[in-house]
Amino acid sequence: MAVVSDPHSAAGGTLSGARWLAIVNPAAGNGAGANLTRTLARMFADVGVRLDVTRSPGPGEAARVASAAVDDGYDVILAVGGDGTANEVANGILGSRAVLALYPTGTGNDFARNLGYPRQRRAVPAFLASAVPREIDAGLANDRVFVNHVGIGIDGVVAERARSLGHYLGPLLGYAASSLAAIVSYRPAEMRVSVDGEQRDGRYLIVIASNGVYFGGGMKCAPNAAFDDGWLDLTLAGDLGRVAAVGSLARLYRGTHVDGERIHGLRARSMEIHLERALPMELDGEVSRVRSLSVGVQPLALRVLA
Repeated sequence: MAVVSDPHSAAGGTLSGARWLAIVNPAAGNGAGANLTRTLARMFADVGVRLDVTRSPGPGEAARVASAAVDDGYDVILAVGGDGTANEVANGILGSRAVLALYPTGTGNDFARNLGYPRQRRAVPAFLASAVPREIDAGLANDRVFVNHVGIGIDGVVAERARSLGHYLGPLLGYAASSLAAIVSYRPAEMRVSVDGEQRDGRYLIVIASNGVYFGGGMKCAPNAAFDDGWLDLTLAGDLGRVAAVGSLARLYRGTHVDGERIHGLRARSMEIHLERALPMELDGEVSRVRSLSVGVQPLALRVLA
């Protein structure tokens, strides 16, 4: 692990004496992370935090680097990237006493929004220098940790398109445009759904398990969600039809989409989904395809700076 240190800075803030390591995703934010590798240490030194910096070697590697950093005695691991980078670092430090911090450079940055991080990047170092470690719940999806949400159905299709459009339109417009395009082409699928043991089989446009309020670059998918309540907030949207789906998309930004008829909001500790065919699954911004999904929660299992 190649580490760049600033020998002139000193640790400070509420984690006085802590060892900090930044893991930079150079591809995040349309390549913004690559330029930060040379400047992050100085930015944090200006607020009294000594920061070592390393790059993630490639997709999925930040979890391994974070785990090795914990073994090396680092106390705070700074994920420099988007929600996917934060997810990887969380997977690497879960179960340890290390603390996850964020320097958001991604497209959506919903996890940082949920934790109350400043929107302006230049304000993040000062925010973190005085931030307090807190314990939050960790979601589990097919034995992988998620910090913000996991969704199956149209969510994965939208996320794939939003990843490219977001670079040109911004996260809000990129996700909205991708959602409208997906509504035209994607049809609800048959799903066998069990929520805390209760069967809710049917045709669903999307099923989402949320740990935080926001997803999709600012949509209030789970307006009543809390990171430390030991519950997941579920959103189950049935076969809405295209016109109703567009209306629900607009209400999603206000958090008023749940109507109790075609869109249900539930709180649960576990959910099982079985599918007739593989469908897109989106987990903290990263997309894959699955035939089944097992979701659970580990209460207060992850330490974060917020």
